[in-house]
Amino acid sequence: MIAQSWFKDWGFWAVFVAGFSPIPYKVFTIAAGAMNMVFLPFVLASAIGRGGRFFLVAMLLAAGGAKLESKLHEYMDRLGWATVALVVIGAGIYKLFMQQA
Repeated sequence: MIAQSWFKDWGFWAVFVAGFSPIPYKVFTIAAGAMNMVFLPFVLASAIGRGGRFFLVAMLLAAGGAKLESKLHEYMDRLGWATVALVVIGAGIYKLFMQQA
């Protein structure tokens, strides 16, 4: 019951972050289905998260070529986890300020 409530409130962001990060995306898609997440927000979060990630990688590879490709493979997980950390920190700051308001 708590998990469903949490997923109802934060499901869009969970799917979005999982789509953009090295977190296993499939786990969140299965969880979204199990928690009866509304389909349209799920599709939007998936398209924005996954599409953004693949577009960013393609754009970087087109700009940097083979040299950047080897570096990108080396740092991809770190960049993904940094993105997750920034989102979590941002959500925490947002929640902190919303409680004070």
